Amino acid sequence: MCWAVPSVVKRIEGGIAFVDPGDGVERPAVVGIEEGQLQVGDLVMVHAGVIIAKVDMESLKESMEMWKQMARELAASTGEDPDAAAKVIEEEMWRVLKIAEEVRQGVSRGLKELA
Repeated sequence: MCWAVPSVVKRIEGGIAFVDPGDGVERPAVVGIEEGQLQVGDLVMVHAGVIIAKVDMESLKESMEMWKQMARELAASTGEDPDAAAKVIEEEMWRVLKIAEEVRQGVSRGLKELA
């Protein structure tokens, strides 16, 4: 199975963005989203050498409640503690948000943790 890799945009030249997946090496990626939406420093998802999505920090924060509710419902249906399940999701989402914010500030070392 092939996954999308979180990367930070380092530079853009025409329809090609050079992205860093967290190892400090810039790689070319075809801009597969509306090019006007993309800026240097953006966190993006890259699949098979194509940028398929820009990660929106506000959307990530808003989706946290949805994920927590889904975790509660799944835990309740399997006899596990719904609040404990929601706490695990919340802790993981805050970890992801922290890494994403560091990436936006130019620190990409934690990016590999998201892959």
